[in-house]
Amino acid sequence: MAVYTDVSDNSLIRHLEKYDIGELHSFKGIAEGVENSNYLLTTDDGSFILTLYEKRVNAEDLPFFLGLMEHLAGKGLSCPVPVHMKSGETLGELAGRPAAIITFLEGFSVKRPHATHCRQLGETLAAFHLGGQDFSISRPNALSIGDWRPLYEKSQAGVDTVMPGL
Repeated sequence: MAVYTDVSDNSLIRHLEKYDIGELHSFKGIAEGVENSNYLLTTDDGSFILTLYEKRVNAEDLPFFLGLMEHLAGKGLSCPVPVHMKSGETLGELAGRPAAIITFLEGFSVKRPHATHCRQLGETLAAFHLGGQDFSISRPNALSIGDWRPLYEKSQAGVDTVMPGL
């Protein structure tokens, strides 16, 4: 399961008081994902995703990602958007981690993609790229070519745990 930071009922209820999304009905960890702790929240106002950004995430990058979601949604693209707190902020802190609540999009993971799915994905990705062209915030790509060598060197110590002889 991809939940690395546990959230107590009481701390979550206190955190939700910062929002206008109604009373909490339920919350559960989401198994998908690899980097952050994600929870599905159900409140009076519907379903939401609570993300706790873990240590590998640079907190300084979060305004970029949260802002990009809002920007793309403003362009009419179907993407989740951060929920603003009563203070107007989209990023808070919960359980010692930066935290955001994002709107929930209905859908499912395609287990056996076909060419039609790939085409839809390509069209959607193109729309996202075009929609983001005039986004005012920028950040360097942390996985660009210049970052490959340090990532490769960092992974060498554990490579045999993935596959002996790799």
